[in-house]
Amino acid sequence: MKDNKGFELETYCVVDLDAFRDNIVEIKRWVEDREIILAVKANAYGHGVVPICREAWNTGIRHFGVATVAEGVAIRESGIDGEVIVLTPATLEQVEAIVEFDLHPNVVSETFANALAAEGQRQGKPVGCHIEIDTGMGRTGFWHTDAVGDILHIARLPGLTIKGVFSHFPVADSQGSSDIEFTRAQLARFSRIVGELEKLGIKPELVHFSNSAGVLDHPVFGNGIRPGILAYGLYPSAEAENTVRVKPILSMFSRVIQLREYPPGTSISYGRTYTTRSKERIAVIRAGYGDGLRRALSNRGFVLIHGKRYPIVGRVCMDMTMTDVTGSSVELDDRVIILGFEDGGSITAEDHAIWAGTLNYEILTGISERVKRLYKKGEWVVEASELPYLAEYDQQE
Repeated sequence: MKDNKGFELETYCVVDLDAFRDNIVEIKRWVEDREIILAVKANAYGHGVVPICREAWNTGIRHFGVATVAEGVAIRESGIDGEVIVLTPATLEQVEAIVEFDLHPNVVSETFANALAAEGQRQGKPVGCHIEIDTGMGRTGFWHTDAVGDILHIARLPGLTIKGVFSHFPVADSQGSSDIEFTRAQLARFSRIVGELEKLGIKPELVHFSNSAGVLDHPVFGNGIRPGILAYGLYPSAEAENTVRVKPILSMFSRVIQLREYPPGTSISYGRTYTTRSKERIAVIRAGYGDGLRRALSNRGFVLIHGKRYPIVGRVCMDMTMTDVTGSSVELDDRVIILGFEDGGSITAEDHAIWAGTLNYEILTGISERVKRLYKKGEWVVEASELPYLAEYDQQE
């Protein structure tokens, strides 16, 4: 990529919006007529929440799931319509903003429900909410044995509408027999509760349980799903079925900022954890753990240059990383692929997760704010602020 803004001299990501659209189409094909509640928490898993929401809106998605009230407000302030569900329980101090910005919070207590209904009356606005049922996650929500009575109380509050009920899987991505049995038990509990609510006349617009792993590996219950990692082109675990064919939409790049040959016995980087065994040519890359290249990749991970993998040597620094390019044609200012594909070679978030002993979610959400996100549509690669103008240009063509 060439431009006049200096992106080639810094670490940056490119998010392929066409590939994102393809992923959404594939997920829709798999779940047919169910509503998609797109998980866009944590800056859309590191991809950039506003551009992702706008592209999702253009594919017909009308429901977005965030983790915080601030994330929901950011979506509203960008002019995006549709339902914004705050999946993580909010605090009592946030009910004013929730009502003001027409967010639909996750209600997990009668105290919060009462405060929400009262705030809606104070502002003179109807308020919607979703109610979480803890069917075995052991985290948030009304415990499944008591949920019906709690929900019945909330349904009677004036001005408060239950827009949805949902639950969450802890082990839907596991193929272990006990985990599969546990997931089935959760589905049975949730199904029973939804049935009891219907008998009481409580019929929310959305009933949702399946996250990415639930979509891939288990029967989908309800009329909504909550894909997250799957929409961004990755699978929730190595065990998860990959029957839904998606591809990663984010690539991460940097540059070689120094090349030097060191004699045998030279220590590299902090802690002297790597020492050259012979004359070695070491490239310094302008990316470190301050950008999202995890320190756990020290002496373990790889980068990609000209389609070939080169090992990371020494400790990853906050702003720089060293790699051994001995015997290569690597030159100063060459592009380095931290995540992505080139000339038959690849380095994925799954690779990083294996090397760092974590999971691909953490790799993506760990890419820091100082890393510029650019967006690819067709042959264009632009900043987020330029996407609306690109859409206007495309309409004129």
